[in-house]
Amino acid sequence: MTVLESARKYTARLNPNFISITIFIVCIVIIYWQVSQFQFISLDDPLYVEKNAHVQEGLSGESILWAFSLSKQGELTNWHPLTWLSHMVDYQLFGLNPGMHHISNVFFHAINVILLYLVLMWMTGSIWKSVFVALLFAVHPVNVDSVAWVSERKNLLSTTFWLLTMMAYLFYTRKPDLIRYLIVVLAFCMGSLAKPMLVTLPFVLLLIDYWPLHRIELPHSQSVKQQWRTFYRDALRLVLEKVPLFVMSSIFIFATMLSLRYSGTLKASQITPMDMKIKNAIVSYLLYMGKMIWPTDLTVFYPFPDSIPLWQVMGSMTIIVTVTAAAIMTIRKYPYIIVGWLWFLGTLVPVIGIIQAGLWPAIAERWAYIPYIGLFIVGAWGGADAVQGMRNRKLVASFTAISIVLILTIMAWRQTGYWKNDFTLFSHSIKVDPDNYVAHVNLGNDYAKQKDSGKAIFHYQEALRIHPNDVLALNNLGHLFNELGEKEKSIWYYSETLRYSPDNADAHYELGSIYAEIGKLDEAMNHFSSVVRIDPSNARAYYNLGVVSVKKGDPGTAVQYFSSAVKLSPEDPEARCSFGLALMNSGRINDAIKQFNMVLMVHPDSQDAKGYRELALKYQERIRSDILKLEKVYIEQPEDSGVLLKLAMHYVAIGDNEKALEALYKLIKLKPDNPDLYYNVACIYARQGKLEEAIKWLKMSLNKGFRNWDLLRNDMDLENIRNSSFYQKLMIKENISMD
Repeated sequence: MTVLESARKYTARLNPNFISITIFIVCIVIIYWQVSQFQFISLDDPLYVEKNAHVQEGLSGESILWAFSLSKQGELTNWHPLTWLSHMVDYQLFGLNPGMHHISNVFFHAINVILLYLVLMWMTGSIWKSVFVALLFAVHPVNVDSVAWVSERKNLLSTTFWLLTMMAYLFYTRKPDLIRYLIVVLAFCMGSLAKPMLVTLPFVLLLIDYWPLHRIELPHSQSVKQQWRTFYRDALRLVLEKVPLFVMSSIFIFATMLSLRYSGTLKASQITPMDMKIKNAIVSYLLYMGKMIWPTDLTVFYPFPDSIPLWQVMGSMTIIVTVTAAAIMTIRKYPYIIVGWLWFLGTLVPVIGIIQAGLWPAIAERWAYIPYIGLFIVGAWGGADAVQGMRNRKLVASFTAISIVLILTIMAWRQTGYWKNDFTLFSHSIKVDPDNYVAHVNLGNDYAKQKDSGKAIFHYQEALRIHPNDVLALNNLGHLFNELGEKEKSIWYYSETLRYSPDNADAHYELGSIYAEIGKLDEAMNHFSSVVRIDPSNARAYYNLGVVSVKKGDPGTAVQYFSSAVKLSPEDPEARCSFGLALMNSGRINDAIKQFNMVLMVHPDSQDAKGYRELALKYQERIRSDILKLEKVYIEQPEDSGVLLKLAMHYVAIGDNEKALEALYKLIKLKPDNPDLYYNVACIYARQGKLEEAIKWLKMSLNKGFRNWDLLRNDMDLENIRNSSFYQKLMIKENISMD
């Protein structure tokens, strides 16, 4: 027996599934093993992993609640909790090792390839056609984005559950019962929690009911009414069977839209006119088909066009209608065509661009990860039928399939290499399309990190040449010129950023910092105030508002802002020390000492806190000495209101609230019409947490004519009162803003 005959005999004994899965894994390893040396990409990877504090908590009660939360206010994230959990697991296992996060993606892609093969093989009974579809899915360059991009875990994970749902559905159709149906529902829910792309899956299940499951048959004759009645009855039964899945799809769509509304990413949908969205949607179907047939010049981002010629729209529509008509006409002889074609058309609908969120491209191959399966099915089964009448058809089919797979594998390996880092990815994107403004901005960022300001400025300005209102390019140029010390240019670019994006907190913050640095304090206050309006959790903005207030000689307002800063960032020693100094300048020495002590509890070696505390203690001793002198003067001059007022303020400074109240009561007997005295009593009670007493004295102050609304609205001592119904009614009555 020859070696070749022995090999054939041995191969024949091998399980075809084992051979197929081995081939899948080998191809995937050849293409994607290189990603183990790749870096995170600046597009979305920082948001999903690299700089996401929630993900970097690993799996904890708090991080899991965050993952499932819809209202991630101010966080530009989508609602896909299962995807977040998978990233948390990766971080817990691998930390910030980007190679291992990439390998996890490759693992999920391999699982998807195997599941796709098994689902098709079990549904159709055709091993080698299913192998070919799975191989196309495994090695096609259009799927590189989904695998080589860490942030596309949601795509891979949702597809895993998409295919598991189809597998569960297959077993349900063979022996329908409640338990099997509930497994279908569970897999569907899990996939939707990874990415809402599964909202179109019930539609695909209806397609496979026709082919390859044959759960419904088209009537053989137009005239046989009984066949049509049977068809309509079966169709209604199959639709009703999917109703729970359609209902859940609606729920997941609603949850996703709500999450996008909370995060603010839906604002981008207002930028592109609806007619342009519709035109692009029609044309994009042909673009996706073209990329699948001829996968060259692939890039991470395809800029949304400024205009689309009418002939392109009409031409694309004509092709779509023609292919659909041909699929319908051949529905009996070649049922896989209508199924694969409608699979492709239907599953692209959620990402076709009618509803846009965030930075939206014209097309994105990663969005076609599932839709392309429909076209792969048409190609595999159609190719087999095309060679049906040929001599040596098996040899022709095998040679053609192997050639296609080898070519695609080489192309995918090369395409994967572009994802090594920001520089390789975005340099390739600009090579493909020199007017890709997104690539220019990101390449500019990469040069900025390398401190190559000249090249960074060039790419940012190229982005603005192409897209003059690109906020990222404007903002980054503002930052870069600020670092270079060119303040005027920096101010201009940040101001342009705000012209196109008025609620850009980063631009407001940087402008505030620059204006504070050059002494334009009013402008600085305005911009830092805008930051806290946009992002009330920004502790540094509150801190800077406090610093500017001190420079303007307003220690009372500074106290308010520093208080907000330390509440948001309690372990920030700089903010707490500044808070203590502001309290000292406001005459509240005892409260200042408490702040310095709190700093030293967390940072015992802080020389600043030690020095400030020592200064405060000396000041406290001086005040105690002054109190003794004033008390002696008061005994001799009990009707001297000036002495009593000084005593009251000194008692407040050392934290002796009871004696301060006693002095104020005596003052009120001497000057019963002075509203400020009643107000000060209210502040002391409010500071002690005695809300009812504080409100009573505040009412008396108002009755005596107190009208300092800014003080009432901003005084830190009255923070609790501002949450009361009395305060709300008062502000409404006086028609005063409570912001």
